[in-house]
Amino acid sequence: KPTKGWLPNTGLVPACRTVDCISVFALTVGDALAVANIAGGYDAADAYSRKNPNSAKVGMPAQPRLAVPANPEFFADSQNQAVYEAALGKLRELGAELVEIDFAPFQQLAEQLYYGPWVAERTVAVEGVNPEHINPVVRGIVDNGHKYSACDAYKAEYIRAELSRVINDALADFDAMVVPTSPTIRTLAEMQAEPVLFNSQFGTYTNFTNLADLSALAVPAGLRADGLPAGITLLAPAWHDQALAAFGQRWQQAVNLPLGATGKPLPKQTTSDKPAPGCIRVAVVGAHLTGMPLNFQLSTRDAVLVEQATSTAHYRLYALPGTVPPKPGLARVAEDGAAIIVELWDVPQARFGEFVAEIPPPLGIGNLELADGRWVKGFICEPYALDGARDITSFGGWRAYIASTKA
Repeated sequence: KPTKGWLPNTGLVPACRTVDCISVFALTVGDALAVANIAGGYDAADAYSRKNPNSAKVGMPAQPRLAVPANPEFFADSQNQAVYEAALGKLRELGAELVEIDFAPFQQLAEQLYYGPWVAERTVAVEGVNPEHINPVVRGIVDNGHKYSACDAYKAEYIRAELSRVINDALADFDAMVVPTSPTIRTLAEMQAEPVLFNSQFGTYTNFTNLADLSALAVPAGLRADGLPAGITLLAPAWHDQALAAFGQRWQQAVNLPLGATGKPLPKQTTSDKPAPGCIRVAVVGAHLTGMPLNFQLSTRDAVLVEQATSTAHYRLYALPGTVPPKPGLARVAEDGAAIIVELWDVPQARFGEFVAEIPPPLGIGNLELADGRWVKGFICEPYALDGARDITSFGGWRAYIASTKA
């Protein structure tokens, strides 16, 4: 479920124009993300289309912090509950920290979609449609929209805004929230008997999503005891789609379920050597490495560690005298160079300027060549600062040099 406004609704038959969102269904998270990246983008023809501010993180840490609803509701469906609890156990095995949070604001907002003045927007959507061509149950719902006033609609919007703020504040300290995709499954006969009630139950963990301006990703979790499927949904604030997809691919590889009814095995995930959309890949070589004193300048700007790599063998590394905390200087040379260990981080484009602004002289950001031929942004050093600096190239990287000083 992409961020609202990422995929234009041009040509979509509306249900609620202010919250409508086109979704992508696919057998793998990678396929779904590829489609969304192609289909997404600003469209001036859609009044609710939005431009990505490129300020959100595009990945998750190896040990993400995930919110889960306290006392989740399954409407007495023990089989769905069992799959969900097993999925939480699997997430813990993958290193995730799970923290229970109050689900009441989410539930209150979900109820607004069908049991309040928001129904009137659905009524507007079907104006001009022959009532006889509308499913009787749907017609009964949208007819209720006529009983609300403009004052009721504004009051409902105030409630939506307040609950949305509470929800987004609650999620701010987490990488994502994990909920059951649906709390239960119903037969066609059951749906015909109680269509409104059971549809509302289905929306327990979804109906608030667009009203709160969240992004979401539903992934398979396993099969119930009766052989029917069940899943979990990852939820995060708007524009965290790339981060959800990155973790969703890790999850799908970990559970390794066959591809739906095809029965085919899940293909091995291939890693891309290109930065994620909306970010800039930066090579760090010294005090910004993981665990080093200035790493917070990356982590607090939602930068994501991609991999450890090495530069091409055309660099020399120096320990700069008098810097606090200690920092290295990296210099490209025509000969007698060596490969230097670096870390690659993806920095959101909108946060890149903030990061660069904190880099003191004689350091700066330039272009750095990796051993595999890629060029990325990276730390460089002005030549004047290297006069008298200790050459530590032989250590192969800053971490080994720091270890030697402590020894």
